[in-house]
Amino acid sequence: MVNKYYFFINKRSRNIESVLKKLELLLPEHIVSYQLIISNNIQQLSISLSKLKVTIHPTDYFIIVGGDGSLNQFIHIYTKNNFTNPIGYIPAGSGNDFARTHKIPTNTAKALQHLLTLQEGQELAIIVATDNQNKYIAVNSMGFGLDGLITRNIEKKKQKERLGAFSYLLGILSGFIKQRKFSLRLKIDNQSYPFYNAKLAVVANNPYFGGGIKIVPHATNHDDLLEVLIADNVSLGNLFSILVKLLTNKSHLAHPKLHTYQASEIILEINSNQWAQKDGEVFQQDNYYIHFQTKRVPFWI
Repeated sequence: MVNKYYFFINKRSRNIESVLKKLELLLPEHIVSYQLIISNNIQQLSISLSKLKVTIHPTDYFIIVGGDGSLNQFIHIYTKNNFTNPIGYIPAGSGNDFARTHKIPTNTAKALQHLLTLQEGQELAIIVATDNQNKYIAVNSMGFGLDGLITRNIEKKKQKERLGAFSYLLGILSGFIKQRKFSLRLKIDNQSYPFYNAKLAVVANNPYFGGGIKIVPHATNHDDLLEVLIADNVSLGNLFSILVKLLTNKSHLAHPKLHTYQASEIILEINSNQWAQKDGEVFQQDNYYIHFQTKRVPFWI
């Protein structure tokens, strides 16, 4: 039986037009059985996946074409519908941090060739975050406070497609001044860690942020551990010192105002309204009481 490839195209991704044109030329040459499924929003994507539940074969492949946010949206619906088909990825976004981590080529022809020459897939851990009202999925990270504010400002100014990682660095400087300090509590096992002057809290499964900035170097999808980074009581002088270390010798995590933790499950409590991001998608709540853990998902990358 010939395996079928379902290519999910997010029309809102930054570089999708050029990538789609290349795929339309390449696919007939390389794949016997495939289907392009194009969506403009998460509702259309959800409907398409629901229809596939009836006809999909367990050995068929799902190939996501888009950015980190596209991958996030797909996996959220994928896990909700209990699919088990392997997930491939062709990057067409602005940051492409997932592709960068897993050495997936950003060149469309090379990315497709990479998919077609793989001999076996692998299970990777994603972040699953739940509170009383919501369930969030992240393949790279979830960030609160400064990280969320930076992402919001970049989206608002529509700079990300032009500046990439440089835009994120600029956002750190401007966002730091605007971001008010806030209290949070981190719970790991039976231990509680309070912070009263936080600027940033990140839960990560990927070392890269903002299109190539390696902020949490030890974060990986290959284990079942979450990496937590909290910046507490950081002054402007501290920030410059941290950035210099980040951009030169990568020793920024040794700074005393940065606190790191590693655990398979955590609870993060924030009793104030903060901007947040999940794989570059911005959201906001009046407060947060979120339980984080990981879940293994089959990938074909």
